[in-house]
Amino acid sequence: MAVALFAAVLLAPGGVASAADVPRLPKYVSVLSWNMCGAWDGCTAWEKPAEKVGLVVEAVEDDPSVAVVMLQEVCRGLHAEPLQERLGEGWQVQFRAAPVVPRYEKGNLVGPTDRADDLHKVNLCSADKRNVPPGGPPTDEAGVLVAMKKLPGSELHGENMSFVQDVRQGAACIKDTGNLLFACSSHFLNKVADPDEESRVRSGWNFRDQTFHLQAQGYRTVIGGDLNARPDTRPLQPLYEGNFEADVNLQRATHPEGKLDHVFFSDYGWDLVGASVDYPGTVEGLPGLFTLPRFGERLSDHSILKGVVEPVSGW
Repeated sequence: MAVALFAAVLLAPGGVASAADVPRLPKYVSVLSWNMCGAWDGCTAWEKPAEKVGLVVEAVEDDPSVAVVMLQEVCRGLHAEPLQERLGEGWQVQFRAAPVVPRYEKGNLVGPTDRADDLHKVNLCSADKRNVPPGGPPTDEAGVLVAMKKLPGSELHGENMSFVQDVRQGAACIKDTGNLLFACSSHFLNKVADPDEESRVRSGWNFRDQTFHLQAQGYRTVIGGDLNARPDTRPLQPLYEGNFEADVNLQRATHPEGKLDHVFFSDYGWDLVGASVDYPGTVEGLPGLFTLPRFGERLSDHSILKGVVEPVSGW
């Protein structure tokens, strides 16, 4: 399967640094992943987009080692653009709108079909009420984003990955061709939309194979997000090949239903330092605060997952 999928990963514009180049990465690299719960107007604290973005900015400013941020259930205008503005020129934010997936009720198709014109329909952000007349349809797009810090020697290229076996599924990605670093944020289907797990299994294989190709070129990769799967289940099995998970004890729940959020680092080029859930926190971990401390209320139904690694040479 991997060989067939490799052709799909030729994503980046511009030149690619030699795999032999020594990266100018800091001693430690931290990655945050959070389902912000901000795109649907029934989700936790959906009406507080500024506070959600502010929490991410606070996490970045409090820890200089944070170099990658993965967010899911966000909106382009409500979250991605303000995040880029607040992080400033030292960061790049890449957004991917989430295509609408087929939906069945009692065996009947009620969502979009597989016709070519339907493949381009994307989810809209019902949480963005700006410039929308009462009862009018949303206009902002909903999806996922990844943000990457501009490190010394960086040459950042934002890209959107589509999974080969289901082009509606994919990831927002950024490739640093200067430091041979690649990061992606994805949101796999939930159990309601994918009751037999088949879409998530295909997504797991596609996610793994498209990044494995870059690892073979000498790239350090970090991929993850809200993968709507618990540790060691079928959708995640492919991702354990050639990668390791930030939260190695597999016990830290990130959602009331368990651990659904994951950060995978490539075996190549990284050594694990540690992980924590909830922010603020350190590698050793602080008492769980579930995104409460700054604003006095829960800002999402998901906790923030933080993974920390040390760049190393080789495997």
